[in-house]
Amino acid sequence: MLEMHTKLLSEYDQPAVKLALSAFNQVLAFHHSRELTAAKSVPPTGIIYHYTTADGLKGIIEKNELWASSAYFLNDSAEITYGYGVLKEGLDDWLAKGRPKESITVRLAQDLRKAFGEHPLNKDVIPPIYLACFCEDDNLLSQWRTYGQSGGHSLGFKVPPNVFTPKGFEPEPKTYTGEWVRVVYDRSEQGKKCTAILEPLFAILDNPDTERAIATITDNPLCGYSEFLRVIVDILLDEIVSFKNEAFKVEKEWRVVVRERELNKQGTDDGGATPLAIHFHVSRGILVPHLRLIPLDSAKKLPIACIRSGPTLDKTTAGMALSLMLDKNGFSGVQVEGSDISVRF
Repeated sequence: MLEMHTKLLSEYDQPAVKLALSAFNQVLAFHHSRELTAAKSVPPTGIIYHYTTADGLKGIIEKNELWASSAYFLNDSAEITYGYGVLKEGLDDWLAKGRPKESITVRLAQDLRKAFGEHPLNKDVIPPIYLACFCEDDNLLSQWRTYGQSGGHSLGFKVPPNVFTPKGFEPEPKTYTGEWVRVVYDRSEQGKKCTAILEPLFAILDNPDTERAIATITDNPLCGYSEFLRVIVDILLDEIVSFKNEAFKVEKEWRVVVRERELNKQGTDDGGATPLAIHFHVSRGILVPHLRLIPLDSAKKLPIACIRSGPTLDKTTAGMALSLMLDKNGFSGVQVEGSDISVRF
């Protein structure tokens, strides 16, 4: 029986490794620069609002946790696949410009198109994504229509001054990270954001010496072709997860996007020895996977600043019940009020 030979790093062509690593480090530097820019994007008031039902509110307060639900099971089934479509259009436009078919950038564009075109439930293609959704407005009629017909509440959460500041809660799985993103609704802006990633990254690789180097060490575990593809998929995914159809722009949505990131690890990774802490709840008659968002310090409470009851509830009685529940569960300094919108569902 033949024995499989595992190639040592020292056995790869070292000049080629040096060139490929240089290109790989440029990709990482590009990502880091984008992260610094994203850190300046924060909600205007410092508070962002999560709409939920009365049962949802009760669970958040009593269990001191939020849920980030699987993006593929949300009310709008195109929450994530919409962004895939925008990216594929950008890739098609780039490929239509007549690049040399044998170039590494064409191969990369084709592989990216395939990666974001497969069935979204295939986690071997695109990893699982979980979302907790928020709005800039705490008294939004469209949200009350969804959550307020049998009560409903909006919870105001304090947000950090930038994305690198702890937000007061974190995903329960220690290999997952949660990041704030502002949702983009304008289709033209979405396309520009894709182009702003693709063109600089393709430019890094669009060099004959770099192409030959990557081709020479294509299976290198540190800077081979598959590593470039993996990291670029990760960078693109963080962008397109913020895209949404313009029909929803009144929501002014922000999201905490929770997933296993290649370039922003959280905690320690034990190689899958610890089972992922996935939980399930029922919504619209189907099982929905979710992850728990829990306080950074288990002795502290979620950073809730205020709660507004929905327009179908009596403000006085709803406010009394909310105050009692908050006091019983150790939440202090939370402002409680009701909606003044006059509406009948």
